[in-house]
This record gives sequence, C-alpha cells and structure tokens, in this order.
Amino acid sequence: MIKQVYSNDVFLEITDKLKEVDNCKLSANTLYTYMVSGVEIKNTFTYASYDNEKMNGCLILQLFNDMDGDKSLLMLFIWLDAHCPKLLEEFIHLGNDKAKELNAKKIYFIANRKEEVIIRRVGKFGFTKAYTTYRKDVI
Repeated sequence: MIKQVYSNDVFLEITDKLKEVDNCKLSANTLYTYMVSGVEIKNTFTYASYDNEKMNGCLILQLFNDMDGDKSLLMLFIWLDAHCPKLLEEFIHLGNDKAKELNAKKIYFIANRKEEVIIRRVGKFGFTKAYTTYRKDVI
C-alpha cells in the first residue's frame, strides 16, 4: 500500500535506503532537507509503500519550473525492494497522477546508469531522453 508520509521517523527510514543504492550521489542530509522543507513549502511530496509494515519502496517528487518555464515534477528519489519490481510501475503512475493534480506539464528524473538500462526500464512508460548533462568538477 502506497501512502504519502510526513513523519520524521519515515524520513529517516528513507534516508537509510540511500546506503542500498550503488554509487548514490545524493547525501542523506540533502535528501532529508528536501523532505522536511518540502512539507512546509509544499513542493516536495514523499511516498512510501509497505508490505506487512515493512517498507518495500519509496518515491520523492519535487515540483519545479523547468528550463522552458513549464511547471514540472522531478522524481528526485525512487527506491524499490529488489523483490518488488512491479512497484516501479505503480510509482510512475502515482507520479503521473500527481503531475496532473498539480497541473505539471512534464516529469523528469536524473539517473546515473547506462542509457540502455534506463530506456529498457522506463521507456515503456513514455519516458524519452530530453537533455544531455555534462559536468566539470572545479578544482
């Protein structure tokens, strides 16, 4: 069962899931700050899924204006228990429904995986490559 969460205890449980994500660049402090401040300013929406009172997935959405000036949703963080692959589809549908509710025109996500893997996993839900990002570390 997926439900929107506001509890500090659940936020901390979600930040612990970062340890299970390979090469995750998002820090626990940053993610926690997004969740807590998002409740106050109503731009970040945190969802958790449970099976027998055990978290088996979470989704964090953030409302923003994209480069085109359109109201958009960012799928900031998604974590799924490896035994619940069908939950991805439920989270994508939830994100789509939330976008409609908020009159958002687009949904974005950031991934640090091979492009072929991303297309295979989410292409069937209508996601397409929109932008390419390049980075330079300042030293």
